[in-house]
Amino acid sequence: MRGGPVASAQPVTRWRLRRTADGLRLGQLRAFGSEAFTWADLLTGSLADVRVFALYFPSRFDLPVDTAATEALRAFGAATPKSTSVDFWDPTDEHFGEALGLFGLRNPPALVLVTGLQDHVTGAAGTAADSLYCISFADSAVLSERASLAAAVNIAHEVLVRCDKAEIAGYIRGQKIKALLAAIGRGAGAVRDEIVRLHPKFSLPGGFSVELG
Repeated sequence: MRGGPVASAQPVTRWRLRRTADGLRLGQLRAFGSEAFTWADLLTGSLADVRVFALYFPSRFDLPVDTAATEALRAFGAATPKSTSVDFWDPTDEHFGEALGLFGLRNPPALVLVTGLQDHVTGAAGTAADSLYCISFADSAVLSERASLAAAVNIAHEVLVRCDKAEIAGYIRGQKIKALLAAIGRGAGAVRDEIVRLHPKFSLPGGFSVELG
């Protein structure tokens, strides 16, 4: 039996991270190959020297939530060591929607906290890519209320720093919510109800995700 023509793989858009006075932006590179481009590829340089990378996407409407979140996150960044990095996306970026999409987000405002690579041991079992994941918050009620935002950031930060990264990533990949919550409780001391009420989403580069709450 003779088959039909084999479709050629379509090139995938690849991006670079640009830093401007108004925040982060996407810079488009020439497309090469067909391998998916993920937030892990975009943030490689930013994650190398940190343990946690926090990134805020504003609403683009200069809402009260943006002022509250920006002020709180700047205060958080100033009160944490250099191993925790806080940054903001430029809402005037023409590729703002594509940037959100890389993290599996549909609409701003949103906050993303990503595992850094500072404490990854070269040669350890598994690779750095196997341990990368992010925690995102897109509930305006959480982001606009300073106490709720503080709780969300503090819990996510403790999870990213204290929990076993490869274990957490494995539970996300396997969609094992109960095991994920148990691991968070053991490592970060957070209780189930406290985490769930903040509606976080745990995501891997490329699409696997688990939403709580």
